[in-house]
Amino acid sequence: MKKYLFIPFVSLLICGVAIAGNGNKTSCSSANNVIARFGVITDIHHTNKGDSTSRKYSVSLEKTQHFVRVMNHRRADFIIELGDFVDTLAGDRDPVENLTEIERVFTNFRGPQYHVLGNHEFDNVSRSDLLPMLNNTGIPKGQTYYSFDANGIHCVVLDADYTVAEPHLAFDMQDPANPFWNWTDAWIPETQLNWLIDDLAAADRPTVVFTHQVMHREITEDHTVKNADVVRGILENDGQVMAVFSGHDHRGEIAFRNGIHYMVLEGNVGMSLDWFDVSATDGMHPKKDSPFSWIEIRALQELDFEDIRNYEIRVVGNAQQYSFTDQVQILSE
Repeated sequence: MKKYLFIPFVSLLICGVAIAGNGNKTSCSSANNVIARFGVITDIHHTNKGDSTSRKYSVSLEKTQHFVRVMNHRRADFIIELGDFVDTLAGDRDPVENLTEIERVFTNFRGPQYHVLGNHEFDNVSRSDLLPMLNNTGIPKGQTYYSFDANGIHCVVLDADYTVAEPHLAFDMQDPANPFWNWTDAWIPETQLNWLIDDLAAADRPTVVFTHQVMHREITEDHTVKNADVVRGILENDGQVMAVFSGHDHRGEIAFRNGIHYMVLEGNVGMSLDWFDVSATDGMHPKKDSPFSWIEIRALQELDFEDIRNYEIRVVGNAQQYSFTDQVQILSE
């Protein structure tokens, strides 16, 4: 197992920067030392429910189409959505048809695509129906936690959709009269933790982790995985994990804890604010009101010290999504 010392240098822009859909690249992407570039979107919540002041469900397809078009133009290495792909349906809408509709848009990306399971996936769709319909490139159908390599980075997807109460049941479509989980439930079972330890030990490159529920806060917080302290310990002990990207809390947040960046991305359907507070078009514009992120990770010039590697993580936010840049020095033992 490799050990690293992380030394961060942070530059943060609170206001999001619109990403052009014309294929133009950022200044970082023009360099030849970019080791990964990918697109992340979260909390799309596709459904036929009526819009509210804080959530605009009716434009979910158009906003996702814009995300996919931008990522195709920019030739991202891959795209990933961080859960709550769909939401509770109204009336007699077929949940399989609803899921098929948004998945068809997402898979228009001309490259690898990946999903993280959120809690709302199971509002109307059974686990047995849901999992075969989600396409994760190169991953066997039905696998809810997995890993893959993308150019110079290793990527890990975790599934925290399990009850906190033993025996830690996997989320599934609920009987409203007899629910067995709620949105504050989130747990990663021991089998998955053991897999994570082995997967990280076998990886030989900088690692990025993707989750739906939040990992960096205290375990008493509603949006947080309730054994996040255990998971963080595994990530920290490995030493190669640079960042964890999550959704679930639509407000978004950035934190740095024990050498790892934790970036909670804002919900595409809404940011837990009334849209009229943050949008001149009340959240209805498919481009100007579609929060998502373009991520670049690049290897910087080696420093004049033995065994030090220097990386930059750059998050460029579209629309209301925040932007963020951080340089990290990694010292191997």
